[in-house]
Amino acid sequence: MKRRMLIIIMALSAAILAQDPAEAMSAGTVAEVFEPGPDNSKGADGENATEAVPSAAGSAGLTVPEPPPVRTAEDVMMDGRERIAAGPKPAAVPKPAVATGKQTVAVYMAGEEPKGAHGVHNILGGELARTITTSGRYLAVDRTEAILEQLAIEHTYQRSGAVDDDQIKNLGRQLGVQYLCISNINNVGRQSYYLDVRLVDVVSAEIINSVTANSNLKDANEMTRVARTIAYDLIETEKAAKERKRKRKILLTTSISLDVLGLGATAYGVLENSNMNSHVDKTSYSEAESAKTRRDAAYIAGAVLLASGLTIHIFF
Repeated sequence: MKRRMLIIIMALSAAILAQDPAEAMSAGTVAEVFEPGPDNSKGADGENATEAVPSAAGSAGLTVPEPPPVRTAEDVMMDGRERIAAGPKPAAVPKPAVATGKQTVAVYMAGEEPKGAHGVHNILGGELARTITTSGRYLAVDRTEAILEQLAIEHTYQRSGAVDDDQIKNLGRQLGVQYLCISNINNVGRQSYYLDVRLVDVVSAEIINSVTANSNLKDANEMTRVARTIAYDLIETEKAAKERKRKRKILLTTSISLDVLGLGATAYGVLENSNMNSHVDKTSYSEAESAKTRRDAAYIAGAVLLASGLTIHIFF
């Protein structure tokens, strides 16, 4: 009501100012335009005051804007309920960064975990994924659980964990990877295990590379070591090739050194044997005994050194 009265007064003021100054001072003019009724809402002729505003403003050449709609308490409460129901707008979720130029590999630890090597699937699978990823050519992750779930859904899981070519292709599509790294661990003794790891192309089911290793898997350090060795051999990166060459060079140098030392010790034993015979001929038995002791020690050292060098040549 106050807002309506204010609009009426402003319109009347503008209309009066537009008239002749002498007439503007006339109280009769004001009374003719607007005379409040008993309820302050009607003019002198009984019409609604708000209807008199446009006519008065129109005579003065003015345009009176329409008053905004009056909002009730129910409208305000309804708006509040709608905002609460809508809730806050969710924040934009950043999309994960996609590694460009890298081929993706899913690590799958097949079969059941050996009872004598508790935790080997988690350690070996995680370390294989990390080492393959650090090569810079691949992006690998241990997806053993996801693969087992998929095989269970398809009712194709085998106790051995083996997967055929069709399953490999299907898993590749499901996981969105280019390669599967399939690892098998077989117990071949009381505390001896045979590890077979294959890198398989999921499109053709072709084995790109395979690596085997023997280990006792006695603790986490040994599991980590054998996993890194297998991963380096499996992906055959330039770094892995250099590391392999470096190790082979060290082993070759070591074996040759052992062979040379062994031959030197054997030669010294031959010399001491000659000295012993010379002392016997001179009846210097104490000297002969000392020469014999040195000869025997030289022979034993030479044999051990030569055997060590030969072992490295054969097995490494």
